[in-house]
Amino acid sequence: MLNPAGNMLKTPFMLAAFLLVQIPAQAHHSITGEFDTAVTFELRGTLTKLDWANPHLWYYLDVVNDAGVVEQWQCTTGQNPNRLIRAGWKKEDLPIGSVIRTLRSNPARDESNTCIVGGITFDDGTPVFSGNKGETTQ
Repeated sequence: MLNPAGNMLKTPFMLAAFLLVQIPAQAHHSITGEFDTAVTFELRGTLTKLDWANPHLWYYLDVVNDAGVVEQWQCTTGQNPNRLIRAGWKKEDLPIGSVIRTLRSNPARDESNTCIVGGITFDDGTPVFSGNKGETTQ
């Protein structure tokens, strides 16, 4: 036989548990809401800062535009540092002052110098923070 008082206590608890699970899901942003995935470009710039923090890495670059003027850009790959650490990467693998290229970049919808990138390489084409460190692909 069901205890009506017990069910009454379970209902608020279940509702609270459901809401607690939903808050982080609502807080995580949509890539297509923030970035224009219909537009793709690449950047080449000098790394000035690297934020190695959860939930995503942020790269800050000085990029020389077509007019020869230096623009400051902020880019994310959407990668989590914990995942990179498990793959063998560390923050020091991308030193400040390195010239890097962004791959498959999508601009922010607010038209700021912000983008999400599909990957990064050093200027010579060597991938950074891609796959497991030290692996080679054929």
